[in-house]
Amino acid sequence: FAALALPDAAAAATRLVLFPFELVDATASAGAYGYDQPGGLPTGPSQAETERLRRISADLAARIEKDGRYSVAGDAALAAEIEAKAPISKCNGCEDDIAKAAGASLALVAVVEKLSDLLFNFKLYLRDVPAQKLTAVMSITVQGSTDEAWLRGVRYLAERQLLVAGGNGK
Repeated sequence: FAALALPDAAAAATRLVLFPFELVDATASAGAYGYDQPGGLPTGPSQAETERLRRISADLAARIEKDGRYSVAGDAALAAEIEAKAPISKCNGCEDDIAKAAGASLALVAVVEKLSDLLFNFKLYLRDVPAQKLTAVMSITVQGSTDEAWLRGVRYLAERQLLVAGGNGK
């Protein structure tokens, strides 16, 4: 997530709060693999996954800014508020309040759902903040736990769903 000064040409861009990608680890939930408890399965992202989440969040922000239809809101105070409310995917609508306080009319919640060590669902939830409603859900399934696989998944979401004329995101 980034804070950038807007050039004059992008001054009319729609202001958007991009919430950094979060990992929802379905493999660590109770009952995973038939266990009543997680049974020693990881309870959070690994160091490599944490770095990938950071990398794909930055990549998506850069793609959105480069496109020019949206300006990504962000500063240290906004980043601190997002971190305090995390995970955003479970904050029961706080994303609209955060985006509204940042002066944004759109909120984009980004989630990586870990289904196995090699299978991930990447999802973007686009919210209309003034209307307080979900306007689009974009997703892709990624096979592979590598930097390139994750970046390829984000590239697909951005180029083929979020930033296409007449697509899910517009």
